[in-house]
Amino acid sequence: MLRTPLCDALGIAHPICQAGMANYTSPELVAAVSRAGGLGVHGTLDRPPEALQAVLRATRDLLDGEPFGVNLVLSRLDEAAFAVCLAERVPIYCFSWGDPGPWVRQVRASGARVIAQVTTVAEVPTALAAGVDAIVAQGTEGGGHSGFVPLAQLLPAVAAAAGGTPVLAAGGIVDGHGLAAALALGAAGGWLGTRFLATPEAPISPAWQAAILAARAGDTIHTEAFDRLWGRPWPGARVRALRNRFTDEWAGREEALLASRDAVQRAVWRAEREDDPSLFALMAGSGVGAIREISPAGELVRSIVAQAEATIARLAGFTAPRPRERRGIAP
Repeated sequence: MLRTPLCDALGIAHPICQAGMANYTSPELVAAVSRAGGLGVHGTLDRPPEALQAVLRATRDLLDGEPFGVNLVLSRLDEAAFAVCLAERVPIYCFSWGDPGPWVRQVRASGARVIAQVTTVAEVPTALAAGVDAIVAQGTEGGGHSGFVPLAQLLPAVAAAAGGTPVLAAGGIVDGHGLAAALALGAAGGWLGTRFLATPEAPISPAWQAAILAARAGDTIHTEAFDRLWGRPWPGARVRALRNRFTDEWAGREEALLASRDAVQRAVWRAEREDDPSLFALMAGSGVGAIREISPAGELVRSIVAQAEATIARLAGFTAPRPRERRGIAP
């Protein structure tokens, strides 16, 4: 059975966490992941407090005591939403895009555990000073807002800096092969987003899901165009999304976009209403090209674990015993 220090740190059976993904989560998705032994996490971004409260209560109703979490974006924190999470006694909090220190005391007082997300190794001391239980190292391959350092470079550095604190790998991981590779680079688990969008429980449009299934390797782009369109700067990050007509027209031409912003905003709103994937942000990580089917979230957790175990076992077979051991002679 695949078990790492992360499992003990968060009270879960499998080292797989489903990312909060802004607010593209549902009670059904989060509960399915947690019931399967992983950690389901709700995004809170732009969720009104009343709606968030309803989502959290619905999630708890679908669980039998298994832990679940919330992700709070500190650069755009809604303190009313944070208060709802505390009142609802959410078991696990993940803080991203900011220093979690000022918020950890209140979370600890509620008995919850804490995760911090980082996109550079320089952020690790701040996370450790806050006393977090685990750290997410998000590489530039991650869907939605992500930093600029490739996961293969970031993860070993974060794991070394974190000492004994378990590290989750985020960015481009969609299967057990990717999870096994992350473990080899120093991770204690995986933080997966895009793969869980391709589930029946994910609350995204049919066109978005179809675009995920149709994507091939290299079909994502890292761009500021969406943030410029909505006038929401996000320092230290860009949005990774599937290429479409919008990105082809405006990526790299963000200044020109500002001059046409009102008209383009109206066109994007219309595209979202009509489920036209050519204009709105189809956020996805760089591993999207390996996703080929819609899979129930609980089954997905189990299949990723099984594939990771098989991959690790196969790699173990590449290590031959030393000659003296092979003859049954102790070295």
